[in-house]
Amino acid sequence: MKRISCSDLQVNVDITGIMTKTGKNRRWVKISLLILNCFAVVALLSSCAAAYISPVSFWPFAFFGIAYPVILIINLLFVLLWLVLWNKYIYFSLIAILLGFGNLTTMFPIRTGSPKTHTRQMIKVVTFNVDRLYGNQPDNSLTEARSQVADFLAAEGADLVCVQEFYAIGEEYMKTLHKFSRSIRLEYFFFKNYRDFWQKTKINAITTFSRYPIVNQGFFRLGEKSTFCIFTDIAVHLDTIRVYNLHLESIRLGNDDYSFYSKLTDPGADEKNLAKGSRKMIWKLKKAFVLRAMEVDMLESHMKYCPYPVLICGDFNDTPSSYAYHTLSRNRDDAFVKAGNDWIGSTYAGRFPAFRIDYMLYDDFFTALSYRKREVNLSDHYPVISEFMFNH
Repeated sequence: MKRISCSDLQVNVDITGIMTKTGKNRRWVKISLLILNCFAVVALLSSCAAAYISPVSFWPFAFFGIAYPVILIINLLFVLLWLVLWNKYIYFSLIAILLGFGNLTTMFPIRTGSPKTHTRQMIKVVTFNVDRLYGNQPDNSLTEARSQVADFLAAEGADLVCVQEFYAIGEEYMKTLHKFSRSIRLEYFFFKNYRDFWQKTKINAITTFSRYPIVNQGFFRLGEKSTFCIFTDIAVHLDTIRVYNLHLESIRLGNDDYSFYSKLTDPGADEKNLAKGSRKMIWKLKKAFVLRAMEVDMLESHMKYCPYPVLICGDFNDTPSSYAYHTLSRNRDDAFVKAGNDWIGSTYAGRFPAFRIDYMLYDDFFTALSYRKREVNLSDHYPVISEFMFNH
């Protein structure tokens, strides 16, 4: 008979204890990861809901919407984690990602092929927030920057140019507009100042320039607030189309906001100032979300009764996962999604993280044949250029 010593028994007890402790630790790690995954899934579903629920009704969803790319990446990481460790939990994030498939395809479009050349009626369109025509180089004077923008637009040879933040001061505004119109070789134009000025030597406007006659026009404001959109009915040969040129509500960030943003990752930042800056930033974002929702609801109501094919261009100041984009793109196509040649397609070149906030949307009268973003250093936005065929 083999004897078992006390030392052998002690070793067995120690090993059993270690194994039990290790098993408990692994179980707690799994539970903790599952809880974090649940939070990530709820956040992802909330970011998808942002496209459908107006910030006027419930504004917190809009914050999740603007963070959609980050929340998506977190959920993709959970998918990979469960695939490696316990694959039966992979469905939590995977199902949430698939439920938001519409959001996903606006960032990463699935394109089946490049459009072919057609012989039907076509127009080339540019939309460009020119950032007051000053450019973003400190040594650029107003005249030089305006000349560079005009040279760029003239070289593109577009039939329609939708400009936001067309700013000029110092000479009679109609003289300025006629000069700019001639310089980009587009005879017709319509503009509306963001605010009404009594000075005849100042313009700060949304402006549409056209190769073809403008037969009707109008603009939109929310009460006493700034103009946020103009529309022009344009006679293109035997057709008339309506072009909406948008500049939806901005967050209106000042230098102190950018300074706050730059200090977010500073370990030595004062907590009191960070809290104050955070509250201010949240208030500005909330106000912008709500106003943009009200603006697009007004536009959508107007578009329902439009007798002409609709083309929507401009600076939405919002992402593809937003209520503003979803409302205006309902039953319409996005030129970037249909004819672009890259992913994400960020059009903002400012100090905040890059987003796609400049768009061209259109109804089924048109087919987008091409889409390009030109990374020229003339503004805090990149110009977007697209060609459209008429489907008739």
